[in-house]
Amino acid sequence: MESERTKPSLAELLDEISGLRDLFQRRLLEDKVKDRQLDELYKQLEGSRGGFGEQLLGPVFRAVLLVVDRIRSLVPPEGDEALESIADELLEILRRQGVRAVPEESSFDPRLHEAVRSEPVDGHTHGDVLDVLRPGYLLGAQLLRPAQVVVASSKLDQPR
Repeated sequence: MESERTKPSLAELLDEISGLRDLFQRRLLEDKVKDRQLDELYKQLEGSRGGFGEQLLGPVFRAVLLVVDRIRSLVPPEGDEALESIADELLEILRRQGVRAVPEESSFDPRLHEAVRSEPVDGHTHGDVLDVLRPGYLLGAQLLRPAQVVVASSKLDQPR
């Protein structure tokens, strides 16, 4: 008799199994929620690192681009291999850090271009980019500086 009392009944075993199953399902659900939260935190951390780096490095990269402009302005019309090489090396360093030139586009985009002059030109649509006076650069999605461009204007836009 004593051995029968220590053995749980079938109903008690089923209740215990049911309780363990419920506990297991709750833990699985909690783990899934934690995994989603951790994934979201990792995404936010990666996003903030990229944005933070761009905020810190953007001013430095802009200053280096100004140095490149100054070096290029010193190159005489007949050329100077040493100066051109220095400017190219600086641009290569920036390229390795994710800086890239604003893509050349045929039409003016105010998000990427700064119109410094407009000229009436036959055979071009109003807003076509005629010339790039100073290249623009991007760091990721952030505009470091716009490309300075000459754009076509219609003859009607010109003062009389």
